[in-house]
Amino acid sequence: MGFLEKKSEDNFFLHAKIKPNSKNQRILDNDDYLIIFLRSKPVQNKANNELINLLKKKLRLAANQIKIISGLKKSRKIIKLTYTESVNEKDIIKKLLN
Repeated sequence: MGFLEKKSEDNFFLHAKIKPNSKNQRILDNDDYLIIFLRSKPVQNKANNELINLLKKKLRLAANQIKIISGLKKSRKIIKLTYTESVNEKDIIKKLLN
């Protein structure tokens, strides 16, 4: 899966394309990146906050462990995920797509 890039034992980069103002929240796999549909409009950081909350819920991470490092005002984003312990890529992918 090209959308998840392992940087170290506990750091991963997630490549995503965001589709704000959608009818429902969902995550689809597109090999090179994830397509994440959000309900919020891309106004006043609402879609970015919804994205962080969705990832927080799906991956069971704290908000300070998820950081948008590229694409704050664009639809293509790179998101850094920091885990406190070593984790398997397959586990992350399974949590994201379920």
